[in-house]
Amino acid sequence: MGFNYAKEKRQFDLEWRQLRKEYTDAGMSPSAIEAMYSCDWEMFLSRRTYENHTQALPDTHLSGEIDGEQSTRFKRFSSLSVTFDEEDFLSRYAWVNAISNVDLSAKLAKLHTKDIELLTAIVIEGHDQRGLAEIWYCSQSAISRRLKK
Repeated sequence: MGFNYAKEKRQFDLEWRQLRKEYTDAGMSPSAIEAMYSCDWEMFLSRRTYENHTQALPDTHLSGEIDGEQSTRFKRFSSLSVTFDEEDFLSRYAWVNAISNVDLSAKLAKLHTKDIELLTAIVIEGHDQRGLAEIWYCSQSAISRRLKK
């Protein structure tokens, strides 16, 4: 479900009217209150962007039962739908050989081991770029560049 901007903005404004009054009554300076508001506003916008650009995978697709309840993105890009069996994951990088698209599987097999490790960590294990950068002792932008490559 998407982000309902008008509803969420009204809620945000209502909460901040109450917070401004509480902070003023507590003796905080107007500049400190404005700094806190700015921080919360940036978080609000960030959450809005995140929720507008992500969509959860439906449980029916994850369990292998593809029916009318499939995600609209999967309906539109049905060629991206892939199923795996547990036997396909006998080794850390066995998922590359389990891909049924021959061209994609061949291109992935040609990648350098570090690139396969990056894809495995992000796609299969669910790490995010920032967390992976901390684990690998490099910058998040280095992870991003390698992923784009």
